[in-house]
Amino acid sequence: MTDTVVIGAGHNGLAAAFYLARAGRRPLVLERSPVVGGGAITSEIHPGFRCPRLSHEVLLDGRIARDMELNRQGVAFIGDEMRTYAPDGAGRGITLFEDVARSVESLRSVSSKDAEAYAAFRAAVDRIAGVIGSTFDAPPPDIDAPSASDLWNLLKTGRRFRSLDERDEFRLLRWVPMPVGDLLSEWFGNDALKAMLAGPGVSGTMLGPRSAGSALVLLLREASRLRAGGRSLRIRGGPGALTRGMAAAATAAGAEIRTGVRVERILLQASTVVGVVADGKEIPCSAVVAAVDPRTTLLSLIDPSELDPDFARQARNYRAAGTVAKVNMALSALPPFAGASDPSVLSGRIHIGPDLDYLERAFDHVKYGEMSSSPWLDITIPSIADTELAPREAHVASVYVHYAPFGLRGSEWRVAKDVLLDNTLRVLEAHAPGFRSMVVAAEAITPAELQTEYGLSGGHIFHGELALDQLFTMRPLLGHARYRGPARRLYLSGAGAHPGGFMTGTSGRLASRALLDDRRP
Repeated sequence: MTDTVVIGAGHNGLAAAFYLARAGRRPLVLERSPVVGGGAITSEIHPGFRCPRLSHEVLLDGRIARDMELNRQGVAFIGDEMRTYAPDGAGRGITLFEDVARSVESLRSVSSKDAEAYAAFRAAVDRIAGVIGSTFDAPPPDIDAPSASDLWNLLKTGRRFRSLDERDEFRLLRWVPMPVGDLLSEWFGNDALKAMLAGPGVSGTMLGPRSAGSALVLLLREASRLRAGGRSLRIRGGPGALTRGMAAAATAAGAEIRTGVRVERILLQASTVVGVVADGKEIPCSAVVAAVDPRTTLLSLIDPSELDPDFARQARNYRAAGTVAKVNMALSALPPFAGASDPSVLSGRIHIGPDLDYLERAFDHVKYGEMSSSPWLDITIPSIADTELAPREAHVASVYVHYAPFGLRGSEWRVAKDVLLDNTLRVLEAHAPGFRSMVVAAEAITPAELQTEYGLSGGHIFHGELALDQLFTMRPLLGHARYRGPARRLYLSGAGAHPGGFMTGTSGRLASRALLDDRRP
């Protein structure tokens, strides 16, 4: 009998398999795709052009990178000082660096008042995000019967909170439920600066900059960034090189990985896991770690008759409707974005969305099941720092298109796909004249394809909405936030478990720890 089956070889599944194998278990990882990586893969979109297929942001927890010794597995991290560049719609641009002091100097040409405020804002965000990030070290507490370790972990987080001064304590409590647009308007006056800072608080969510709780999403992302070393990680060869290195580390520790194998059912007896059915064959096992989204695990892989009716109703009400599409492009040259006289400023994120009203109007469409006619875009051109991804002087562009609803009203995505691509190119052309003529090849991946081709239920890149009622002790469901599913020996380890998305690997690490704790005499 197989000891443990891990469903999914994305970053969380690979992290879980590594820690289980390191503890002496022999996990078997089953991945439906022909390659490992899940959403973190690099693929060829045109001969000689390789691009991040889905996710272009990686915030792998530094602890996991060290434990897996990824440097020994051939993973090479690329240093880059750029954070974000945003054309302001008036022929100029705003540049932010990873170094706060350089960002302050850059912002002086925009607004001396905003420049000084930025340094104070970054310091406050880092302090508050550090407290939130401390909750990523352990499972959420058991609400009904907290254990001694639960109380100890809460005490440690409480001590982090008490280490803040009175003003930051008040800020944390006030910021968590705030709209990110309101938060930023209290600090800054420049519209383009507010929009570029708000973007990470709404990207991939059913939230606009004036939606309650969007400030918390920004803080969660910043907490993940701090734990990744204080910046987004750039990997030579793209995100696929990272997950290949993680797979190598898991295999070296004793895990077995099989690709091209689709798990069809989790088998239960007396509400206890006894095996899985994969490609029509039964594989007995003593435990299952599901590194796929909760709706897929609970509503597709488990027979509904095995679930308590009230629990099944809660699972069906778990919100996971995607709002973002992905466009990948091969380019013959570097696009001339307005105001970017130095091409190096384009090596970080590029934000297209000149003000908060623009972002909110884009969000208005998705609320009614429509794609945005003027989407706001989050772009990376990874070939600037990693020249191996494209031919000499050519480039690849990876674009998140906001907003694009999974449930498209009045049409189907197979019909509307070309409209999405045209809308994206029109916005790009307006901020980088001549962009359209540089496109050698392009592909659009819709929310519908995120579900059918990549197994993301509802096409949601975070395996479920990052909303106040679906986080911490309620992620994915109240009573099941400690990585244990509704059946014994079933563990949830994808982004639909605490702490959520952002490609950190934390859910996989903590789920493996829950399994090992349950096996400990």
